[in-house]
Amino acid sequence: MNSTTVIRLLILVIPALWVIFRLMPVDHPQYGNLRVAAQQAQGHQAMREPDKFSTQESLFKAHYQSHFLTSGYEYKHYRLAYKYGFDLALDPDHHKMNWTSVEPQARQNWNERTLGLWSQHREAVLYGWEEGIKLNRG
Repeated sequence: MNSTTVIRLLILVIPALWVIFRLMPVDHPQYGNLRVAAQQAQGHQAMREPDKFSTQESLFKAHYQSHFLTSGYEYKHYRLAYKYGFDLALDPDHHKMNWTSVEPQARQNWNERTLGLWSQHREAVLYGWEEGIKLNRG
């Protein structure tokens, strides 16, 4: 193969691979420094204490039942959005912030990770945020 053929092949293959990787589902998204900060703060307590999200999950399931049951998606589809909002609220950097201040960055991080349409998941993220804030202040 000559160099022109190789270059043409790369021009076709690289964008195709990029699209394929961007469309792959993300099972465990990282929330930037949020996940690292939460892990450092918890230390070894995570082994001894139940996950805070899990202890509140019945609230999220009830919210799903009243808001998203007719959406055509199961609870597990929205669980990631609830958890994302809840984790944002538990981040020490966000304790004194309100949703209006947090939402632009939350939306950007959500969209960068291709986690679904923000407009479809915003309400679940917001509810997760609200419940996390209640837990922190409560």
